[in-house]
Amino acid sequence: MGLLLIQMLKSRGAEVITTVSTDEKEQLAHAAGADHVVRYDRFAQHVREITGGTGADVVYDGVGKDTFDGSLDALRVRGTLVLFGAASGPVPPVDPQRLNSGGSLFLTRPTIAHHLRDAAERRWRSNEIFTAAADGSLKVRIGARYPLSQAAQAHRDLEGRRTTGKVLLVP
Repeated sequence: MGLLLIQMLKSRGAEVITTVSTDEKEQLAHAAGADHVVRYDRFAQHVREITGGTGADVVYDGVGKDTFDGSLDALRVRGTLVLFGAASGPVPPVDPQRLNSGGSLFLTRPTIAHHLRDAAERRWRSNEIFTAAADGSLKVRIGARYPLSQAAQAHRDLEGRRTTGKVLLVP
C-alpha cells in the first residue's frame, strides 16, 4: 500500500515523508517518489525536524498498535491521522482527550465499504486507479508470487512485514 500511496500523493503535489524498516524498502520508497524516508525509530521526531517543527498535515498509518502514538505525535495542529491497517495489531481504545492535547487532531478509521457505497462510486474510484495504472503514472510493484498451496506462508510474510509491493497467489 505504501508504494502506491506515495505515488498517489506525489501526483497531487504533496511532499511525502515515509517510514520504512529496511534498506530495500528505503530504496523502493525513494524510487516511488518519496521526498524523505525515515526509519521507524523516533519517526515523529524526524517528521518534526523535516517540517521545521510544524508536523505533518496527514499521517497514513497501516501499521497500527506499534506506530499509533508516534503517528499522532507527528501531526501538526488540526492534523489528520488516517488509520487504515493494523499490521502490528489493533490500536487500544483511545481517550478523545489525546486528540485535544495533541492539537485538536482528527482521527479516522476508513473502510473500503464506506468509500465504495454504490456502483457509480465504485466506477469513479476504480476508473481513477485503473487509468493511472494503464497510462503508467501509477506503477504497481509485484513483490512476491506464491503458489496457492502456500497461501498460509504468504499471509505470515505479510503479517511479518517481510513483503514489498503486491503479493499474488497463483492458482
